[in-house]
Amino acid sequence: MNGFKPGDHVCALYDTREEQIAVATAYVADGLNRGERCLYVADSPTALYMFCESLDRFGVDSRSAVDRGALLLATKHEAHLVDGRFDCERMLRLLDDAVEKALNDGFVGLRTCGDMSWLLDNAPGSNQVLEYEALLSQFFQNVRAVGMCQYDRHRVQATLLDHALATHPTVVVEQRHKHNPFYIPGAAKMPAPLEPEELEWKFAQLRQQQ
Repeated sequence: MNGFKPGDHVCALYDTREEQIAVATAYVADGLNRGERCLYVADSPTALYMFCESLDRFGVDSRSAVDRGALLLATKHEAHLVDGRFDCERMLRLLDDAVEKALNDGFVGLRTCGDMSWLLDNAPGSNQVLEYEALLSQFFQNVRAVGMCQYDRHRVQATLLDHALATHPTVVVEQRHKHNPFYIPGAAKMPAPLEPEELEWKFAQLRQQQ
């Protein structure tokens, strides 16, 4: 899985934890090989441990990458849900600062990957995710960075999945990186309500796309 470049904002849809970690592993390993600093945000410390084990099996020494500052690891409580709430402006500042620091530290850019399962906590401020995702597409286009947002296709509600498709120019489906025909530039509002079969139709179209 490749084809990622600075400016990309990617929606990765996954069905299982194993698929989620496999996608994150290949994506982060690619960034490390390119000389980018990588930030991985997981749902829990256990998920971070599983991710590092996967990186090691992939041929990347995760401990060495962390020690030299090439790999940054965080849980949702250290990133999206600091103080138990989500704040769009705070997250955008965090990412902007992270890009600047990565460049100052000699990396060619920043690569981020975040598990969006924190939305299931319904923490205060979670409704800002709609605006946040739309702004992220603009953000990544203007900095030396690439970002991936991972969505559990079975646990995150359909309306949020539909909005994720509307706000990401590219997608990863079944571990393949593809153009997203359902991307709507500048989308910052919840799409009109949809029936479950409509979302399944979109997923089917993405799977069939070459």
